[in-house]
Amino acid sequence: MASILEDFRHEVTSVLGAKNSNLIRTHDKNFGSTGDFSFPRLDNKKVWGHPGDLSENDLEDALKKVESMKILRLSHGEKSVYLWIDRQCAFRKYFSSNFPLKKESQLESNHVVNKQDSDKKDLTCERVNIYSDMLQKMLSKVSGGDSTLKFEVGTKKVLDKSDDVRYISVGPVLGQNGKKESASLDELFRKVYDALESQDCERRDESENESDREARLRALTKAQIHFMLTSSVPSAQVKLDLTGRSAVFLLYNCARIVQILYSFEESVRDGVYPPINEENIDFGLLDTQEEWELFFVYILPYTDVLQEAVHMGKLHKLPLHLIGLSNCLSRYYSRVKILRDPLPSLVPTLHARIQFIKHIHAIILDGLDVMGLQPLNKL
Repeated sequence: MASILEDFRHEVTSVLGAKNSNLIRTHDKNFGSTGDFSFPRLDNKKVWGHPGDLSENDLEDALKKVESMKILRLSHGEKSVYLWIDRQCAFRKYFSSNFPLKKESQLESNHVVNKQDSDKKDLTCERVNIYSDMLQKMLSKVSGGDSTLKFEVGTKKVLDKSDDVRYISVGPVLGQNGKKESASLDELFRKVYDALESQDCERRDESENESDREARLRALTKAQIHFMLTSSVPSAQVKLDLTGRSAVFLLYNCARIVQILYSFEESVRDGVYPPINEENIDFGLLDTQEEWELFFVYILPYTDVLQEAVHMGKLHKLPLHLIGLSNCLSRYYSRVKILRDPLPSLVPTLHARIQFIKHIHAIILDGLDVMGLQPLNKL
Protein backbone atom coordinates (compact mmCIF):
# COMPACT_ATOMS: atom_id res chain seq x y z
CA MET A 1 0.00 0.00 0.00
CA ALA A 2 1.44 3.35 -1.04
CA SER A 3 1.74 5.99 1.69
CA ILE A 4 0.13 9.43 1.50
CA LEU A 5 3.60 10.94 1.01
CA GLU A 6 4.36 8.61 -1.89
CA ASP A 7 0.97 9.31 -3.48
CA PHE A 8 1.54 13.05 -3.13
CA ARG A 9 4.98 12.97 -4.75
CA HIS A 10 3.68 10.90 -7.66
CA GLU A 11 0.70 13.21 -8.18
CA VAL A 12 2.85 16.35 -8.20
CA THR A 13 5.34 14.65 -10.51
CA SER A 14 2.51 13.81 -12.89
CA VAL A 15 1.19 17.39 -12.83
CA LEU A 16 4.67 18.69 -13.64
CA GLY A 17 5.01 16.25 -16.53
CA ALA A 18 8.13 14.73 -14.98
CA LYS A 19 9.15 11.09 -14.67
CA ASN A 20 11.25 11.17 -11.51
CA SER A 21 9.38 11.74 -8.24
CA ASN A 22 12.74 12.30 -6.52
CA LEU A 23 12.58 15.84 -7.85
CA ILE A 24 9.92 16.47 -5.20
CA ARG A 25 11.83 17.08 -2.00
CA THR A 26 10.15 16.35 1.35
CA HIS A 27 11.33 18.69 4.12
CA ASP A 28 11.99 17.76 7.74
CA LYS A 29 12.57 21.23 9.23
CA ASN A 30 12.06 24.98 8.65
CA PHE A 31 8.47 24.40 7.54
CA GLY A 32 7.52 28.02 8.14
CA SER A 33 10.11 29.48 5.76
CA THR A 34 10.56 26.75 3.14
CA GLY A 35 7.27 24.86 3.28
CA ASP A 36 6.70 21.11 3.48
CA PHE A 37 7.81 20.23 -0.06
CA SER A 38 9.83 21.85 -2.80
CA PHE A 39 10.97 21.21 -6.36
CA PRO A 40 13.20 23.07 -8.84
CA ARG A 41 11.67 26.00 -10.68
CA LEU A 42 10.16 25.08 -14.02
CA ASP A 43 12.47 27.49 -15.85
CA ASN A 44 15.50 25.46 -14.72
CA LYS A 45 16.36 23.88 -18.08
CA LYS A 46 19.21 21.88 -16.56
CA VAL A 47 16.67 19.94 -14.49
CA TRP A 48 13.58 19.94 -16.69
CA GLY A 49 15.14 20.07 -20.15
CA HIS A 50 12.98 21.73 -22.79
CA PRO A 51 10.01 23.74 -21.49
CA GLY A 52 6.79 21.77 -21.23
CA ASP A 53 3.21 22.89 -21.56
CA LEU A 54 3.03 24.10 -17.94
CA SER A 55 4.21 27.62 -17.12
CA GLU A 56 5.03 29.10 -13.75
CA ASN A 57 1.85 31.21 -13.96
CA ASP A 58 -0.35 28.14 -14.51
CA LEU A 59 1.34 26.08 -11.78
CA GLU A 60 -0.95 27.02 -8.89
CA ASP A 61 -4.11 26.05 -10.77
CA ALA A 62 -2.53 22.82 -11.99
CA LEU A 63 -1.53 21.76 -8.49
CA LYS A 64 -5.12 22.08 -7.32
CA LYS A 65 -5.66 18.71 -9.04
CA VAL A 66 -3.52 16.98 -6.39
CA GLU A 67 -5.87 15.01 -4.14
CA SER A 68 -3.66 13.03 -1.73
CA MET A 69 -2.89 16.18 0.30
CA LYS A 70 -4.38 19.61 -0.28
CA ILE A 71 -1.85 22.32 -1.12
CA LEU A 72 -2.61 25.46 0.87
CA ARG A 73 -0.18 27.78 -0.91
CA LEU A 74 3.01 27.91 -2.93
CA SER A 75 5.89 30.33 -3.25
CA HIS A 76 8.37 30.85 -6.09
CA GLY A 77 11.89 31.16 -4.73
CA GLU A 78 15.07 32.00 -6.61
CA LYS A 79 15.79 28.35 -7.41
CA SER A 80 12.85 26.35 -6.07
CA VAL A 81 9.08 26.30 -5.75
CA TYR A 82 7.92 25.78 -2.16
CA LEU A 83 4.66 24.09 -1.18
CA TRP A 84 2.73 24.35 2.08
CA ILE A 85 0.20 21.63 2.92
CA ASP A 86 -3.21 22.27 4.47
CA ARG A 87 -2.36 20.75 7.86
CA GLN A 88 -5.89 20.31 9.15
CA CYS A 89 -6.91 18.41 6.02
CA ALA A 90 -3.76 16.26 6.19
CA PHE A 91 -4.35 15.32 9.83
CA ARG A 92 -8.00 14.47 9.23
CA LYS A 93 -7.36 12.46 6.08
CA TYR A 94 -4.58 10.35 7.58
CA PHE A 95 -6.31 9.54 10.86
CA SER A 96 -9.65 8.82 9.18
CA SER A 97 -8.08 5.68 7.71
CA ASN A 98 -5.08 4.98 9.96
CA PHE A 99 -6.44 5.09 13.50
CA PRO A 100 -5.75 2.75 15.14
CA LEU A 101 -2.45 1.95 13.42
CA LYS A 102 -3.08 -0.52 10.62
CA LYS A 103 -1.27 -3.82 10.66
CA GLU A 104 -0.09 -4.91 7.23
CA SER A 105 -1.14 -8.32 5.98
CA GLN A 106 1.30 -11.12 6.64
CA LEU A 107 3.39 -12.48 3.76
CA GLU A 108 3.77 -16.21 4.19
CA SER A 109 6.63 -17.24 1.93
CA ASN A 110 9.37 -14.63 2.36
CA HIS A 111 12.77 -15.96 3.37
CA VAL A 112 15.76 -14.42 5.07
CA VAL A 113 18.83 -16.57 4.50
CA ASN A 114 21.51 -16.20 7.12
CA LYS A 115 24.62 -18.37 6.68
CA GLN A 116 27.34 -17.78 9.26
CA ASP A 117 30.10 -20.09 10.51
CA SER A 118 31.35 -17.89 13.33
CA ASP A 119 30.60 -18.31 17.02
CA LYS A 120 27.06 -17.22 17.85
CA LYS A 121 28.36 -15.01 20.67
CA ASP A 122 30.64 -13.04 18.36
CA LEU A 123 29.43 -9.43 18.15
CA THR A 124 29.71 -9.22 14.36
CA CYS A 125 27.66 -12.40 14.09
CA GLU A 126 25.17 -10.95 16.57
CA ARG A 127 24.86 -7.87 14.36
CA VAL A 128 24.09 -10.15 11.40
CA ASN A 129 21.50 -12.04 13.44
CA ILE A 130 19.75 -8.85 14.59
CA TYR A 131 19.56 -7.48 11.04
CA SER A 132 18.24 -10.84 9.80
CA ASP A 133 15.52 -10.96 12.43
CA MET A 134 14.58 -7.33 11.68
CA LEU A 135 14.31 -8.06 7.98
CA GLN A 136 12.14 -11.10 8.57
CA LYS A 137 9.77 -8.99 10.70
CA MET A 138 9.67 -6.23 8.10
CA LEU A 139 8.84 -8.72 5.36
CA SER A 140 5.80 -9.79 7.38
CA LYS A 141 4.59 -6.19 7.66
CA VAL A 142 5.10 -4.56 4.26
CA SER A 143 2.95 -5.44 1.28
CA GLY A 144 3.61 -5.45 -2.41
CA GLY A 145 6.74 -7.61 -2.21
CA ASP A 146 7.58 -10.83 -3.99
CA SER A 147 6.55 -13.65 -1.67
CA THR A 148 9.33 -15.85 -3.06
CA LEU A 149 12.10 -13.30 -2.57
CA LYS A 150 15.12 -14.51 -0.60
CA PHE A 151 17.70 -12.47 1.27
CA GLU A 152 21.18 -13.38 2.31
CA VAL A 153 22.50 -11.39 5.24
CA GLY A 154 26.10 -11.84 6.28
CA THR A 155 29.71 -10.71 6.21
CA LYS A 156 30.39 -12.46 2.92
CA LYS A 157 28.40 -14.18 0.20
CA VAL A 158 28.06 -17.87 0.82
CA LEU A 159 25.39 -18.75 -1.73
CA ASP A 160 25.68 -19.09 -5.47
CA LYS A 161 24.76 -15.90 -7.27
CA SER A 162 21.08 -15.92 -8.15
CA ASP A 163 18.63 -13.35 -9.46
CA ASP A 164 16.10 -14.14 -6.74
CA VAL A 165 18.54 -13.70 -3.82
CA ARG A 166 19.34 -10.23 -2.51
CA TYR A 167 22.55 -9.90 -0.54
CA ILE A 168 22.91 -7.50 2.40
CA SER A 169 26.51 -7.12 3.50
CA VAL A 170 27.18 -6.54 7.20
CA GLY A 171 30.34 -4.84 8.39
CA PRO A 172 32.37 -5.89 11.45
CA VAL A 173 32.00 -4.59 15.00
CA LEU A 174 35.11 -2.74 16.14
CA GLY A 175 36.35 -2.06 19.65
CA GLN A 176 37.66 1.22 21.05
CA ASN A 177 41.08 0.47 19.53
CA GLY A 178 39.62 0.37 16.02
CA LYS A 179 40.22 -3.36 15.64
CA LYS A 180 37.61 -6.10 15.41
CA GLU A 181 36.00 -6.49 18.81
CA SER A 182 36.94 -9.72 20.55
CA ALA A 183 34.53 -9.38 23.47
CA SER A 184 31.55 -11.71 23.49
CA LEU A 185 27.92 -10.63 23.55
CA ASP A 186 27.70 -11.67 27.20
CA GLU A 187 30.69 -9.48 28.07
CA LEU A 188 29.24 -6.48 26.23
CA PHE A 189 25.89 -7.02 27.92
CA ARG A 190 27.53 -6.97 31.34
CA LYS A 191 29.44 -3.75 30.56
CA VAL A 192 26.34 -1.92 29.36
CA TYR A 193 24.22 -3.31 32.21
CA ASP A 194 26.75 -2.21 34.84
CA ALA A 195 26.92 1.31 33.36
CA LEU A 196 23.14 1.64 33.33
CA GLU A 197 22.85 0.22 36.84
CA SER A 198 25.37 2.75 38.14
CA GLN A 199 23.42 5.66 36.64
CA ASP A 200 20.12 4.18 37.78
CA CYS A 201 21.10 4.26 41.45
CA GLU A 202 20.69 8.05 41.46
CA ARG A 203 17.23 8.22 39.85
CA ARG A 204 15.44 4.94 40.55
CA ASP A 205 12.06 4.75 42.27
CA GLU A 206 12.80 3.52 45.79
CA SER A 207 9.47 1.64 45.83
CA GLU A 208 10.48 -0.52 42.85
CA ASN A 209 11.32 -4.07 43.89
CA GLU A 210 14.60 -5.66 42.84
CA SER A 211 13.13 -8.15 40.37
CA ASP A 212 11.27 -5.38 38.51
CA ARG A 213 14.37 -3.23 38.53
CA GLU A 214 16.51 -6.02 37.10
CA ALA A 215 13.94 -6.74 34.38
CA ARG A 216 13.86 -3.03 33.47
CA LEU A 217 17.65 -2.75 33.34
CA ARG A 218 17.92 -5.90 31.23
CA ALA A 219 15.35 -4.52 28.77
CA LEU A 220 17.26 -1.23 28.57
CA THR A 221 20.57 -3.02 28.11
CA LYS A 222 19.28 -5.21 25.29
CA ALA A 223 17.75 -2.19 23.57
CA GLN A 224 20.95 -0.16 23.86
CA ILE A 225 23.02 -2.98 22.35
CA HIS A 226 20.56 -3.50 19.47
CA PHE A 227 20.54 0.21 18.64
CA MET A 228 24.33 0.37 18.98
CA LEU A 229 24.77 -2.42 16.42
CA THR A 230 22.06 -1.42 13.93
CA SER A 231 21.98 2.39 13.73
CA SER A 232 24.68 2.50 11.03
CA VAL A 233 24.51 1.44 7.38
CA PRO A 234 24.66 -2.39 7.50
CA SER A 235 27.77 -2.62 5.33
CA ALA A 236 29.66 -0.06 7.45
CA GLN A 237 31.95 -0.91 10.34
CA VAL A 238 30.53 -0.17 13.78
CA LYS A 239 32.70 1.11 16.58
CA LEU A 240 31.30 0.31 20.02
CA ASP A 241 30.15 3.40 21.92
CA LEU A 242 29.28 2.60 25.51
CA THR A 243 28.32 6.22 26.28
CA GLY A 244 25.29 6.43 23.95
CA ARG A 245 21.84 6.36 25.54
CA SER A 246 19.50 6.86 22.58
CA ALA A 247 17.64 3.57 23.13
CA VAL A 248 17.25 4.26 26.84
CA PHE A 249 15.85 7.69 25.99
CA LEU A 250 13.39 6.11 23.53
CA LEU A 251 12.10 3.53 26.01
CA TYR A 252 11.64 6.13 28.74
CA ASN A 253 9.76 8.41 26.34
CA CYS A 254 7.57 5.45 25.45
CA ALA A 255 6.92 4.82 29.15
CA ARG A 256 6.05 8.48 29.58
CA ILE A 257 3.23 8.11 27.04
CA VAL A 258 1.90 5.16 29.03
CA GLN A 259 2.01 7.30 32.17
CA ILE A 260 0.10 10.16 30.49
CA LEU A 261 -2.53 7.77 29.12
CA TYR A 262 -2.93 6.15 32.56
CA SER A 263 -3.35 9.56 34.22
CA PHE A 264 -5.96 10.51 31.63
CA GLU A 265 -7.97 7.29 32.12
CA GLU A 266 -7.76 7.73 35.90
CA SER A 267 -9.10 11.27 35.55
CA VAL A 268 -11.94 9.99 33.37
CA ARG A 269 -12.87 7.44 36.06
CA ASP A 270 -12.80 10.24 38.66
CA GLY A 271 -15.07 12.40 36.51
CA VAL A 272 -12.46 15.08 35.82
CA TYR A 273 -12.50 14.56 32.03
CA PRO A 274 -15.33 13.22 29.86
CA PRO A 275 -14.59 9.91 28.11
CA ILE A 276 -13.35 9.95 24.52
CA ASN A 277 -15.83 9.35 21.72
CA GLU A 278 -13.55 8.10 18.95
CA GLU A 279 -16.18 8.87 16.32
CA ASN A 280 -16.03 12.59 17.14
CA ILE A 281 -12.28 13.20 17.41
CA ASP A 282 -11.19 16.23 15.38
CA PHE A 283 -7.50 15.77 14.58
CA GLY A 284 -7.59 19.11 12.80
CA LEU A 285 -7.29 20.69 16.27
CA LEU A 286 -3.63 19.60 16.41
CA ASP A 287 -2.16 23.00 15.64
CA THR A 288 1.32 23.26 17.16
CA GLN A 289 4.57 23.19 15.21
CA GLU A 290 5.72 20.19 17.28
CA GLU A 291 2.60 18.22 16.39
CA TRP A 292 3.12 18.90 12.71
CA GLU A 293 6.78 17.80 12.93
CA LEU A 294 5.82 14.57 14.72
CA PHE A 295 3.14 13.91 12.13
CA PHE A 296 4.90 14.96 8.93
CA VAL A 297 8.43 13.76 9.69
CA TYR A 298 7.77 10.62 11.74
CA ILE A 299 4.18 9.36 11.50
CA LEU A 300 3.50 9.81 7.78
CA PRO A 301 6.81 8.26 6.57
CA TYR A 302 6.79 5.25 8.92
CA THR A 303 5.54 2.75 6.34
CA ASP A 304 7.98 4.24 3.81
CA VAL A 305 10.85 3.52 6.23
CA LEU A 306 9.85 -0.14 6.40
CA GLN A 307 9.42 -0.37 2.62
CA GLU A 308 12.81 1.26 2.00
CA ALA A 309 14.48 -1.08 4.49
CA VAL A 310 13.15 -4.14 2.67
CA HIS A 311 13.54 -3.06 -0.94
CA MET A 312 16.79 -1.09 -0.62
CA GLY A 313 18.48 -2.87 2.28
CA LYS A 314 18.47 0.28 4.45
CA LEU A 315 17.74 -1.55 7.68
CA HIS A 316 19.44 1.14 9.75
CA LYS A 317 16.75 3.65 8.82
CA LEU A 318 14.30 2.15 11.35
CA PRO A 319 16.39 2.67 14.53
CA LEU A 320 17.36 6.15 13.29
CA HIS A 321 13.69 6.93 12.65
CA LEU A 322 12.75 5.83 16.16
CA ILE A 323 15.57 7.88 17.70
CA GLY A 324 14.45 10.97 15.79
CA LEU A 325 10.85 10.38 16.84
CA SER A 326 11.94 10.08 20.46
CA ASN A 327 13.90 13.35 20.35
CA CYS A 328 10.98 15.16 18.73
CA LEU A 329 8.58 13.68 21.27
CA SER A 330 10.74 14.98 24.10
CA ARG A 331 10.56 18.51 22.67
CA TYR A 332 6.80 18.10 22.38
CA TYR A 333 6.49 17.12 26.05
CA SER A 334 8.49 20.18 27.12
CA ARG A 335 6.41 22.68 25.09
CA VAL A 336 2.88 21.27 25.01
CA LYS A 337 0.82 20.42 28.06
CA ILE A 338 -1.46 17.53 27.10
CA LEU A 339 -3.53 17.10 30.28
CA ARG A 340 -4.97 20.61 30.59
CA ASP A 341 -7.78 22.05 32.68
CA PRO A 342 -11.10 20.31 31.94
CA LEU A 343 -12.75 23.38 30.43
CA PRO A 344 -15.39 22.55 27.78
CA SER A 345 -13.50 24.64 25.20
CA LEU A 346 -10.25 22.72 25.81
CA VAL A 347 -11.58 19.14 26.00
CA PRO A 348 -11.84 18.53 22.21
CA THR A 349 -8.16 19.45 21.75
CA LEU A 350 -7.18 17.36 24.78
CA HIS A 351 -9.00 14.34 23.34
CA ALA A 352 -7.30 14.82 19.97
CA ARG A 353 -3.90 14.95 21.66
CA ILE A 354 -4.59 11.82 23.70
CA GLN A 355 -5.45 9.92 20.53
CA PHE A 356 -2.43 11.47 18.80
CA ILE A 357 0.05 10.18 21.40
CA LYS A 358 -1.74 6.80 21.39
CA HIS A 359 -0.91 6.55 17.71
CA ILE A 360 2.71 7.58 18.33
CA HIS A 361 2.90 4.92 21.04
CA ALA A 362 1.58 2.29 18.60
CA ILE A 363 4.28 3.24 16.06
CA ILE A 364 7.03 2.99 18.69
CA LEU A 365 5.73 -0.41 19.80
CA ASP A 366 5.62 -1.59 16.21
CA GLY A 367 9.19 -0.42 15.58
CA LEU A 368 10.46 -2.02 18.79
CA ASP A 369 8.73 -5.26 17.82
CA VAL A 370 10.56 -5.24 14.48
CA MET A 371 13.82 -4.83 16.37
CA GLY A 372 13.00 -7.68 18.75
CA LEU A 373 12.67 -5.38 21.76
CA GLN A 374 10.17 -4.87 24.57
CA PRO A 375 8.88 -1.46 25.74
CA LEU A 376 8.81 -0.13 29.28
CA ASN A 377 5.43 0.56 30.83
CA LYS A 378 6.65 2.82 33.60
CA LEU A 379 9.48 5.26 34.23
